[in-house]
Amino acid sequence: MAASHRPAQIGVSVLHGFTSTPQSVASVAAALEQAGFTVDMPLLPGHGTTWQDLAQTPHRQIMQAARDSWDRLAGRCELVATVGLSMGGALALHVAAHRDVLAVTAINPGLRLKPGTATAARLLSPVAPAVAAVAGDIAQTGVQEIAYERTPLRGVVELSALAARVRSELAQISCPILLARSARDSVLPRSAADTLVSGVGEARLKQLLLRRSRHVATLDYDAELLARSIVEHIVSAAVRRSTGDRRGEGRADGRVDDRVEQMAGTDPTAGPDSRSRRSERSRA
Repeated sequence: MAASHRPAQIGVSVLHGFTSTPQSVASVAAALEQAGFTVDMPLLPGHGTTWQDLAQTPHRQIMQAARDSWDRLAGRCELVATVGLSMGGALALHVAAHRDVLAVTAINPGLRLKPGTATAARLLSPVAPAVAAVAGDIAQTGVQEIAYERTPLRGVVELSALAARVRSELAQISCPILLARSARDSVLPRSAADTLVSGVGEARLKQLLLRRSRHVATLDYDAELLARSIVEHIVSAAVRRSTGDRRGEGRADGRVDDRVEQMAGTDPTAGPDSRSRRSERSRA
């Protein structure tokens, strides 16, 4: 395998979901750092402060922040991949439609809301600015997602617009795609993930079913499997890029061959002390 693309030369933008914070995707970022990648994990506009701030944040500003994350990494790394959960998954796909992304991983991507949600939010927002939290859909007990305790309805309207924009861009994505979807999801309808499958075609992506997890899979029972699969997906894409093969998917069984371990330069099961940590977590 060509040695032109080692993990230290690969950046990964990791994007959190609606009303949430980077805490929800920190496990993925940690796995990527342990593998030697450079990570950018921004706090997206309107998040990490108050739900009232999110109510005032246009979806275009959030989308720009996602592109900015990729751009920061592209200034330091030869190749850049994107990973996102829920709204972050939609944003990761958006970036892939507008940048030369190495690989994209969409975890329960927010490409559609439940039927009637956006209409109800638009009608009710003048009289009921916020409703109950949507965060915390996790099967594993004792695990908490740090997020707003209220959901701003004006923010939901903007989220719907963001999803519609990304749906219109799916055909523009040319990089390998990993769709990770939970067996149970109380936040988004099944059609959200199905939209990605129909939008790019089954032959263009690999699907990972997270059988034991709910919507916030990055904090749930399958978190380790998910993180490992994301690392493998990105490294496999880099291997194909280095050999001139830029087609969609790698091994159907999801395993990594010897070239990937050679690329990483270490035992992929080794502890964090065996690899240098190259991360830069920034606030957008």
